[in-house]
Amino acid sequence: MESKLRQRTDGRLDRSRDPAILDAALAVVSENGYDAANMNDIAARAGVGKAAIYRRWASKAALVTDALIYWRPDLLTKEAPDTGSLAGDFDALIEQIGRIDDDPVPNDLVLRVALEAAHDPDLAAAVDDLVLVKGKGLVAKIVAQAAVRGEIDPDRDWSMVADVVLAMGRLQGTRGQTADARFVRQVIDTLVLPALRASPTA
Repeated sequence: MESKLRQRTDGRLDRSRDPAILDAALAVVSENGYDAANMNDIAARAGVGKAAIYRRWASKAALVTDALIYWRPDLLTKEAPDTGSLAGDFDALIEQIGRIDDDPVPNDLVLRVALEAAHDPDLAAAVDDLVLVKGKGLVAKIVAQAAVRGEIDPDRDWSMVADVVLAMGRLQGTRGQTADARFVRQVIDTLVLPALRASPTA
């Protein structure tokens, strides 16, 4: 599956430099942030001319989004765990997060790009597709599965619950702290599970 913004030229263009360009894009964004990253620095890091990048990607937003997907294909995965219980599903989700805490493209970098996308509508749309749809979709699916099993009230509107983990992760990012598996566990245990298990008020 390709990103919304991928606009690479078809035909006989040599693709052998693509990984180096994608790697350079992430390195420059990691060091300088998305706003300060520029195509000249990325081209120099990759050892190519700037024109070579623009023949492959129409914009910095397209390149950076592609780079995130290239090195983190799981960002496009929208399959939620289904262990048979609400607690088990969240345990499995946290385990998945834990496996990528030491990834070359950690969740922190993805969240930082998402925060910096506030001034770039194209990038914001693409990152929301990776982060918001994936994060909210997985939690929403877990909650829906629990409702079907009868673990939580199926008649209540749980839509806000799906926003909590992502919102807290973004808040953690603005604080310059890590939204790792341990942090997500705290959010789920402190906020999400108590909310799901609470009796409705009159």
